[in-house]
Amino acid sequence: MEKINENINRFLPFGDSLRAILQHDSIKDRERRQLLRMKGVFVNNCDEDSSFPILTTSLLSPNEFEFLKERFQAKEDREKTITRTLEWETDKTLIAAVPDNFNIQEIIKTNFPKYKVIGNPNFTMVDNNPNKVCLDFKCETNNYSKPWFRGKSEFKGKVTFEKITSIDNKVQLQIIHTSPETTDIAEKVSKHLERYFKANNYMNPKKEIQRILYRDFTNEERIQFLLSMTEGNDVFTYTRATFLDIGPDPSEALHEDIRWLELAKVRELNINGEKLHELPFLKEKDLHKYMELSEMEIIYDFQLPSIEGNCTIRFGFLGYDFKKRIGSIEFVVDIPKIQPKDQYSAVPFSSIKTQLFREFEKFKTEKYEWCKLQNLKTQYTPTS
Repeated sequence: MEKINENINRFLPFGDSLRAILQHDSIKDRERRQLLRMKGVFVNNCDEDSSFPILTTSLLSPNEFEFLKERFQAKEDREKTITRTLEWETDKTLIAAVPDNFNIQEIIKTNFPKYKVIGNPNFTMVDNNPNKVCLDFKCETNNYSKPWFRGKSEFKGKVTFEKITSIDNKVQLQIIHTSPETTDIAEKVSKHLERYFKANNYMNPKKEIQRILYRDFTNEERIQFLLSMTEGNDVFTYTRATFLDIGPDPSEALHEDIRWLELAKVRELNINGEKLHELPFLKEKDLHKYMELSEMEIIYDFQLPSIEGNCTIRFGFLGYDFKKRIGSIEFVVDIPKIQPKDQYSAVPFSSIKTQLFREFEKFKTEKYEWCKLQNLKTQYTPTS
């Protein structure tokens, strides 16, 4: 959990000190737009170039500053998941395949450390299952590597490998992260084990771990995939969408209909989900070629065997930059809000969240495979 430096409560930041907060990874266009609206300022573009001069030269009210603090605390503390798949080519169990000399301190060792892992955690079996192993770890960031307003911070992360019995020779790798530091540690652990598995022929040395990356899709395919999540399944029932991160593809000449809609400067949309499919640039498939949809936030009603309620799930290629256009951004799932029905108030929150992550992963995988199949059919269907 991030601990705020006590100095942050002694004064209201201005100028360069405020800029440091606005550059925090959790403060995006959406938050800047809302902050400007609190000031009674309405602008078309809320990117850094447009919003920073306004915000850094105006004074924050205490309420506006509280809004910023809540945003960068809450977003970074939440668990987010990344899921990958690898092909397993041995009869060895996963717990037997983990190297005996696994040492996370050696794996993350660097000449200029920005964080440290607490203790020396190792992989253990989950529910006594030798084919499901996980590494739970905590990392502590160093004060000197953080902006002035952040104190020493402690974050949790997890790396899990699980053999999927319903799919031959498949192992699912799941990374749970709560900050950039935990993401970095999990990546180093995953790459270390991947090299070890390949060196011992547990994996095919010529095959890579399968990821869902932004660049794997055309604009049309990406929109199709993300919108397919609104269809729901036995667990999740679509209620409404609350957010889209979408913009015109700068490499495509803008279609005249998009010019008419004045979407050339759109970076994100706060929308009424009931009319999601009526938005012209989503309804008209001919326009999909010109639009980049990177993430969505949807409210679902959920029904698990032991609990019901509603939840907000944010998913997609979180953090995709429409200017830099880095295609290696990976698909991430975030569950910022869960509201069980009153009669289930005694059920542990962590248990609900774990179940929702697991069920949404199944849902996402099903839709991803379906979209891949549809696109293959289109690709190989002969035209008359």
